[in-house]
Amino acid sequence: MAQQEHPWKILSSERILDATHLRVRRERVELPDGTIIPDYYITENRGWVGIVPITEDGHFIINKQYKHGIGLEVLEFPAGGIDDDEDNPVQTAHRELMEETGYSTTVDQMEQLSHMLANPSGAVTEIWWYIAHNVSKTGMQKIDPMEVIENILVTPTELLALIHNGEFAVQGQIAAAYLALERLGLLKVIV
Repeated sequence: MAQQEHPWKILSSERILDATHLRVRRERVELPDGTIIPDYYITENRGWVGIVPITEDGHFIINKQYKHGIGLEVLEFPAGGIDDDEDNPVQTAHRELMEETGYSTTVDQMEQLSHMLANPSGAVTEIWWYIAHNVSKTGMQKIDPMEVIENILVTPTELLALIHNGEFAVQGQIAAAYLALERLGLLKVIV
């Protein structure tokens, strides 16, 4: 990611929440024009990983899962936060793929797709996306007790239809879908 000087001056910073998977700090900042913002909130976490799993016969695995923040079920790829004991995002990708789907792949079949930022105005959250090629069912889901996940197999054409009709609607997930389709040569790119 590109690094630049930040034009805002931090006058004070205080951690107001320090939980297992989330930290929040409140800063008092001065803008370049001298304006003071007394309460600017920033969330922090270790980041998370998303996986675009593709079966040997070319189907994508997506999850149908309830998300309490919006109170709805959504369609999305497997994803999850990086645990404290995980040294790198690819380790998280393998774990999350198995936990949420019961599918796995070999180390050489897990290819990094992208490195993204989520909500850079109010969060310090990095996202690593991977394509998991030739996944196969090798176990059972081992999901968190708060998760209810139904796995759905879709073709590339069906995935695009879900995006275009608004059923696959999480913004970073859509970006990952298009990047994966492009990488796989299933989407014509205009350069």
